[in-house]
Amino acid sequence: MKLAKNLERLGTETAFSVLAEAKKLEAQGKEMIHLGLGQPDFKTPQHIMDAAKKAIDDGHHGYVLANGITECRQAVSRKIKSLYKKDVDPERIMIMPGGKPTMYYAIQMIGEPGAEIVHPTPGFPIYESMINYTGAKAVPYDLTKEKDLKFDPEKILSSITEKTRLVILINPNNPTGSFVEKPAIDFLAEGLKKHPHVYILSDEIYSRQIFDGKEMPTFF
Repeated sequence: MKLAKNLERLGTETAFSVLAEAKKLEAQGKEMIHLGLGQPDFKTPQHIMDAAKKAIDDGHHGYVLANGITECRQAVSRKIKSLYKKDVDPERIMIMPGGKPTMYYAIQMIGEPGAEIVHPTPGFPIYESMINYTGAKAVPYDLTKEKDLKFDPEKILSSITEKTRLVILINPNNPTGSFVEKPAIDFLAEGLKKHPHVYILSDEIYSRQIFDGKEMPTFF
């Protein structure tokens, strides 16, 4: 009974509903430009496809460690070092099959009845869905046109209470495409020092798609 009630609070991935409708129109011969999913309009680079084929040919298609292939986690650690000049032990890195399991585990561990989780709106819909699923209270902070759809660090900080357990940031934002630069992130990070009971979930999945030579800020 409890599981059934939780499932009633679980939302759906509307982007895939849009994709299904678009595919129906394509099947009717209509030309479509797909803007529903965050997928680049170029093919997977050839060297990545070649490496995947080679891995299969070389027999690397069995079980691996639950937190991911050791060499892969080591490569991620080196990448973090090159991008952010920070050392992260590969043992603290987990390889996931996409972003949604990361969201699920993080929010499931922290969310519970009586807790509050602060999240952006508009934002990736699964965040609010998962917050509701855990029974926690979803506390949205609006991305307004007046702020070019960027989040306001002061508004986020003012949303934090003694019940707040998690603050979710999406930068660059999905779906608005807005980008918050380093000064605002630094201001937010400094303000969060006053709230040691609050965890941060920083969604930076589009961090490598920053243009105009701007620096990608991070909580690393």
